[in-house]
Amino acid sequence: MLALGILAICLGGLGSAFLYTSLAATQQVLGMTRTVYRGEVLKASDFTAISMTQTPGVVMIPAQQAGDLVGRTALTDLPAGTLAVPSSIGIAEVPAGSVRMGLRLAAGRLPVSALPAGTPVLLVPVAGANGQAAAGASVEAFVAMAPMTQADGSSLLDVTVPATEAERIARLAAADQVAMVRKSGG
Repeated sequence: MLALGILAICLGGLGSAFLYTSLAATQQVLGMTRTVYRGEVLKASDFTAISMTQTPGVVMIPAQQAGDLVGRTALTDLPAGTLAVPSSIGIAEVPAGSVRMGLRLAAGRLPVSALPAGTPVLLVPVAGANGQAAAGASVEAFVAMAPMTQADGSSLLDVTVPATEAERIARLAAADQVAMVRKSGG
């Protein structure tokens, strides 16, 4: 009886140790170091490795896959301190009938407040530095990548515009004859 009791205690201890190690097993997964807005291209510095236990039903990206995600696009907003999930990272799609284009806007030609990806805006023709009036109506667009301020005070950003207006907006931007206005609802 004594031997059977000792055997039961040993087996119970081994079972408990096995259960603890299987439940406490952690893995290195990707978390976000900064908030990345929808439409932004991901960089290596956007990710950090976090130790997490396996949680049923929660899809996590292993930390060793960080290199595979650099250069991809955030399909949804990825707040700082959250886990990176596969469904939020991919290749950006441009809606049918639209194009994505880059703009360089001088200081004072766009709002100072944050313009995260997805923000609805108007691209407004304005007079150039030489006083020449710009022709045409304003164009509704969406910010595709948040503005990046340059050393000279100008801002670089990507916008999604109707394909029929892309050439005119590109010409206006090249002549420094476009300003951006944030629309309500964005």
